[in-house]
Amino acid sequence: MIVHEIELSPKSKIRVSKDTINEKTFGQIRVWVKPKNADEFTPTKKGVAFDLSRTGELVDGLLSLEKHAEGGGEA
Repeated sequence: MIVHEIELSPKSKIRVSKDTINEKTFGQIRVWVKPKNADEFTPTKKGVAFDLSRTGELVDGLLSLEKHAEGGGEA
């Protein structure tokens, strides 16, 4: 299930999703691209899969990164 998308260009986007494979549910943040002559986007290896119980820690890390980026500080 796609929960959020960020368009990077007409041919690439970042998708945040909740997925289940082999009865295991997890989150993903992954780059998707639209190959030449294709109508559908396909996933790339660029991204991360994570246990949904770690979502809060991931969000905290991203917010910390945003704070350092705005303030120019080092991570």
